[in-house]
Amino acid sequence: MDAEVGQEVKATLEARRELGPDHDEQLIAGFLERMERTLAEHGRSAPHRRGLDLRLPLGSMALGVGATAVANSDAHGAGGVIISIVAWIAIALINLAYARRR
Repeated sequence: MDAEVGQEVKATLEARRELGPDHDEQLIAGFLERMERTLAEHGRSAPHRRGLDLRLPLGSMALGVGATAVANSDAHGAGGVIISIVAWIAIALINLAYARRR
């Protein structure tokens, strides 16, 4: 299988030399498709990325800050604080559920 991978890499690099950097995305996509097919033929699965996806946590924190500002500007006193606490607990629970799902 290593020889197949080496041949695919060489073919992709040669195509890049001929086509230029404008076609990098297509060449990479094609290379990855061929590698996934090769792995499937050999009974292996493609490795899964285990990176951090920060879109949900950062987005929910931004919404939480906005919700806190609205809650504290509209309801003076303990009402705004309670609404803010409930909103942040809900945000934390959603983020925990999302993290455990992955």
